[in-house]
Amino acid sequence: MNFMKNINKLRKLTHGVLLLVFMFSSSLIFAQGKTISGVVNDASGISLPGVSILEKGTTNGTSTDIDGKFSLQVGVKAQLVVSFIGFKSQVISVGSQTNLIIALEEDTQQLDQVVVVGYGKKNIKDVTGAIVSVKSDELAKSPVANFDQALAGRMAGVQVMASDGTPGSGMQIVIRGGNSVTGDNSPLYVVDGIPMESFDPGTINTSDIESFDVLKDASATAIYGSRGANGVVIINTKGGKEGPTRINVRSSMGIQWVPNRVDVMGAYDFVKMQEEIATGQGGTYLETFNEHWVDPELYRNTKSTNWQDKIFREAIIHNHNVNMSGGNDKTKHYASIDFLNQEGTMIHTGYQKYNGSLKLNHKLTDKIKIGFNVNYSHIKQEGEQVSGNNRVSIIKDAISFRPVNPVNDDGMEGGIDPDDRNNLRFNPVKTLSNTDRVKELDVFRANLTGDFELAKGLSLRMNGGYVTDQRRESLFQGKDTYEGTYGIKGINGRLTDRRYYILSSSNVLNYKKTFSGGHKFDALLGHEMSSRTYDSFVSANTLMPIETLGVDGLELGTAPLLPTSYKGKSTMISYFSRLDYSFREKYLFGATMRADGSSRFLGNNKWGYFPSVSFAWRMIEESFIQDMNVFSNLKLRAGWGETGNNKVGDYSAFSQMGVGEYSGYEFGGVYQKGVEHQNVADKDLKWETTIQYNLGLDAAFFDNRLSLTLDVYKKNTKDLLIKADLSPSTGFRNAWRNIGEVENKGLEFGFNSRNVENDNFKWSTSFNISFNRNKCIALNDGQTDLPWNADYYFKYNEYEYLTRVGQSVGQIYGVISDGLYQVEDFNYVNGTGYVLKTGVPNNGNKQVIPGSVKHKDLNGDGTINEKDRTVIGNPLPKHFGGITNNFSYKGFDLSVFFQWSYGNDVLNANRIDFENPELRSNFNYYASVSDRYTPNNPTNDIHIIRGENNVLGGPAAGNMVSSSIVEDGSFIRLKTISLAYNFTKNLLKKTMFKKARVYVAGQNLLTFTNYSGFDPEVSVGKYGALTPGLDYSAYPMSSTVTFGVELGF
Repeated sequence: MNFMKNINKLRKLTHGVLLLVFMFSSSLIFAQGKTISGVVNDASGISLPGVSILEKGTTNGTSTDIDGKFSLQVGVKAQLVVSFIGFKSQVISVGSQTNLIIALEEDTQQLDQVVVVGYGKKNIKDVTGAIVSVKSDELAKSPVANFDQALAGRMAGVQVMASDGTPGSGMQIVIRGGNSVTGDNSPLYVVDGIPMESFDPGTINTSDIESFDVLKDASATAIYGSRGANGVVIINTKGGKEGPTRINVRSSMGIQWVPNRVDVMGAYDFVKMQEEIATGQGGTYLETFNEHWVDPELYRNTKSTNWQDKIFREAIIHNHNVNMSGGNDKTKHYASIDFLNQEGTMIHTGYQKYNGSLKLNHKLTDKIKIGFNVNYSHIKQEGEQVSGNNRVSIIKDAISFRPVNPVNDDGMEGGIDPDDRNNLRFNPVKTLSNTDRVKELDVFRANLTGDFELAKGLSLRMNGGYVTDQRRESLFQGKDTYEGTYGIKGINGRLTDRRYYILSSSNVLNYKKTFSGGHKFDALLGHEMSSRTYDSFVSANTLMPIETLGVDGLELGTAPLLPTSYKGKSTMISYFSRLDYSFREKYLFGATMRADGSSRFLGNNKWGYFPSVSFAWRMIEESFIQDMNVFSNLKLRAGWGETGNNKVGDYSAFSQMGVGEYSGYEFGGVYQKGVEHQNVADKDLKWETTIQYNLGLDAAFFDNRLSLTLDVYKKNTKDLLIKADLSPSTGFRNAWRNIGEVENKGLEFGFNSRNVENDNFKWSTSFNISFNRNKCIALNDGQTDLPWNADYYFKYNEYEYLTRVGQSVGQIYGVISDGLYQVEDFNYVNGTGYVLKTGVPNNGNKQVIPGSVKHKDLNGDGTINEKDRTVIGNPLPKHFGGITNNFSYKGFDLSVFFQWSYGNDVLNANRIDFENPELRSNFNYYASVSDRYTPNNPTNDIHIIRGENNVLGGPAAGNMVSSSIVEDGSFIRLKTISLAYNFTKNLLKKTMFKKARVYVAGQNLLTFTNYSGFDPEVSVGKYGALTPGLDYSAYPMSSTVTFGVELGF
């Protein structure tokens, strides 16, 4: 026993001696060490404060100061581990060096690890829903006026499409297909925590965007409840960072142009056609022709005037931005100013905007932080309405106006034809110069935040926001006005003022706790209130006597029109919660619940409840997956949820009284205005509800060199808010009702790859593709079809679009073209003329001749009429997407981005006007009409003008929309290409610059398509989802090349 005790004492003594020897040896090592110093910069030479410097294998370390400098005593053979969030760590052997200059490279994989979700942020590995992000530097590479114009093709499941090319016009953004039939399908925008139902992308400077995240499935959007059905776009702007004040300047200038023209008839072909028309009409028409044109042969070698060239121009765009940021551990600041001026590629059009922002963040104590953010924007858009109906259309005028006379020095040509009202022959240059239309927008946005650490793991965030949105539109039409806005020839004007005020506040309590055994909880509880006030006023006058006063002389008009005004207010109160739970970071569970109370509904429908649940299995944490040595990430996600849509008028559910245009009666010879019942109350009106299921897979291979995301989804929107027709016995034409259901289901796929990575050369690729199938499940009780008139052509009163149960919303509707009638379709009878053979259907006209328009007789009754109409096109694409390749070589970087859309049809309604020659004197047409059918030219495309016995060759009035004018709108476009050079630190060390970058960028430089119009990316229909893919007199898309410089101080 004593022997064993002695042995134990000897062991303890030995351990003690060894410990003393180790401590003594360590002290000797440090005594023999040295002090090193240095500075840590990013790749562009800007110093980084707060970088961790640790001697490898020890606890000896420090961090860089505000100037990125450090000093540390280390051992002789020390290695330093240098690490900083968002950058790749480095291990540096000190050797004989005493002064180090260290450059850290951004770790794009690490930067992508955090995404913004509703009322918070998450590490991407903990996300259970479908979220997609766009990097701010990708947006900055595009030479565009507003950030939304750079989004198309960059995100799976997010369709971003231009309606036309009007300067400053917003993009149509639809997430996972349109839910609503007659309502708005745009997503909810949340900017720095403020939800905004009415949002103009021009009010945010692209360079100020820190993060851009899109929430797509219901498990991600349900926390926004009644406003989340169409998806949610969350934008957070940049804030100050700890360190010395840094100033960044970005300036660019470029040129824009319309890349193509549509071919129209030249002078000779135009006059020959006028002769043909006049001869057929005879009488005064023939006399008028002889008076104007005399002899067509005189124009054979005459130079034609292409009015497209007269209204289009090469336009300048320039953008200048300065931002400043910095701060210390207590206070951080960020400020920016931005100016953009974009000339329109059409004369007398343009777009300007000014943006200014200021953000301050201050740490009052270790447990209290406050933030203040303010943004102001002024936007000015100039130019006459381009994409209008048949009577208000600049592009139509440019194509149809006569090409025979040169333009004078003042840009004018001739006068106005006396019968312009009937034949719609307007000089486009005169129209543009005679019209002064200005739209102005002023937006002020401010929010104040407070973050309080109440206890360990328990925090409170308070956010208050205020937004004013003021819009003013002035329209002045001078003495050369043909008809004027209200059909009165001469000087007239109109002023429109609209104002929105949004006030919001939210309080969010968050608790995070990790328990032993790998249990991790993140719980959130919140309350939100918001109010929106809107008012408008419109005044107009005509026959104004003094043109030089412009719209300022509105009160002098002698024929004023009835002014209109409106004021409305809506409020919402919300309660919401979220619970996220993970077990050993392997099994993830999420649930949200939101209750919204809205003033827009009555009775029991004031409140809506929107739940969601989601689950994810991080399979990469399983040993059997790790043993494969294939995956670097593998996660399976599943989610379900309900969201809502309350986008109806503030008082759509209420009984309303008002003064209408015709709500009056004549007493004693004087017309007196009266009050009328304008809306019927509906206590049963409620939210649209969207139920969505999502199944997703995230995977990565080869140490994250290749990563992919796959999602499949199905969502059904029921209780659609549709303005339904009412029985005349009610006294009302229509009212909002909850009727119908729409389904969207689809698949989204995206991958990212780092193809090559070495010291000098890097190449990475991003690709995404989306498939969505839209279907109308139900309409009103017993209703199977919802036809719709696009209202663009004054002579055509039939429906061009149809929503049919079991098929897509907003399909193109008409007759099927069968070419032209040929001689062999007829028997010729002396004294009578051409008579259709038995079995050959009549096209709906009283008489048909060879060269007349021919359609297919679907019901076999021998006559083409409304019963032969069918679905002839679907404007929704079968798939769309984009692919980006980024290359860098030493200081150069190149980015090439292609966007595409496949399988979508376009209703090219321009061809109704310009390939359908009617009895319109002095009206020009497409060049293809020169090859129209004649007895000596029996083609099968463009019909004869008139034939034997003055029989017209065109279609019957109700059959103008046929499959012949429905075209494939598929395209692939070189959307953006940019080439830049980043100056190295060695080149800049003798200058005042911390970084310098020069670049050239192009937008929409190449488009591959079979579409015959200006551009296949077009949709100018007035009625949203009911009339998609309509092209009529659209402002063409422009191509852009920009040169720029970025400087950092």
